[in-house]
Amino acid sequence: MGCATVTIKYTVFLFNTLCALLGIGTIVVNCLALNNYTDEGRLLCIFWIVLGAIVFLVSFFGCCGAIRENICLTWSYAFFLVLLITGNAILHFGYISHIDGETKARKDIDMAWQLQMNGTDAMSQIQSTLSCCGKMNSTDYTTANLTIPDSCYSNGNVGNTTAIYPDGCLYKLIAVYEAAEHWITIFSWSTLSVEAVAFVSACILAITFRNQERRSRY
Repeated sequence: MGCATVTIKYTVFLFNTLCALLGIGTIVVNCLALNNYTDEGRLLCIFWIVLGAIVFLVSFFGCCGAIRENICLTWSYAFFLVLLITGNAILHFGYISHIDGETKARKDIDMAWQLQMNGTDAMSQIQSTLSCCGKMNSTDYTTANLTIPDSCYSNGNVGNTTAIYPDGCLYKLIAVYEAAEHWITIFSWSTLSVEAVAFVSACILAITFRNQERRSRY
């Protein structure tokens, strides 16, 4: 096997390793982000978890094709990469690039607050998770003639006014959504870039394996 072929072979192996790591990273990031989203956001996170698992499996498949120098496995790997790149591109440009974390956070807080005003403790999960109280602060409850809920108190010190979380939930949720949006965008672009390079390398390697097989017949 020539030096160029060996170089391409291990280049494919390297990019497959990167794809696998990105897949694992995508799974970890979105698993951590699950509890910070409402139902719509959780569905997107679950989708990314599944996609990350697929990326990891396809990358493992590509490693096998490169190490075993199998033409069929390598072309199959390249085909699956095309599907992944297409799916990632559609998701990124059709959905992720249009996400507005601040708008989404304001919408979710307004919806939860309206439910709270109607007697449903919809703010409880947000307040407990983000250590906050009300939309802007705890005075939102007193202004609305509502009792400050238990989830507004730190360490279970219910009734102790000094233990009420001083920060409101709106800006905390905006920060969480924007941070999640930032990292998801980074992973999306990184995955697209690495998969594109891996696809080109896989095609070159498959052609090299085929030419090598032809030469061995003579």
